[in-house]
Amino acid sequence: MYQHILVAVGPSFSEAALSTAIMRARESNARLTVLHVIESSPWWAGWQMESLCDMPALVEQLALVIRRSSEKMLRRSGMNADWQTRTLPRDGHSIGRVIADEADRLDADLVVLGTKKRGLFCFGVNHVRNVVCRRTNREVLIATARVEETTRVIRLQTHRVV
Repeated sequence: MYQHILVAVGPSFSEAALSTAIMRARESNARLTVLHVIESSPWWAGWQMESLCDMPALVEQLALVIRRSSEKMLRRSGMNADWQTRTLPRDGHSIGRVIADEADRLDADLVVLGTKKRGLFCFGVNHVRNVVCRRTNREVLIATARVEETTRVIRLQTHRVV
């Protein structure tokens, strides 16, 4: 049984990770924390980073979209969660390291990650989860598919055919 679950969401907004974390938190009656690590100089800016004067605004808009999508999913599920946002430091820390450090700081029992990770020609595809697994002794769950919510049946009526 878990008491505290940390789920990481990001630009690929892994619905699989969030839905799996919601399900596990519900099963264990655990506290849920959603973590978004913001890259202040994202990979997709490339060599144009310095010339894109609105980059901070673009990064902020992307973070807002991710948060709204996560909150919408949480509302639909009826689950409450804490929201944590961390900015990736420019000192060489990776997203995986920040996630692992947060899991340790928050004393999470389980870290849930999605499978999608950007990469150029598949380089770096597994990097985040590998770093998280190496840097923390917490359980790590890689969510591969979105968990569909089950609808609760309030009352079932049957009709006899005569």
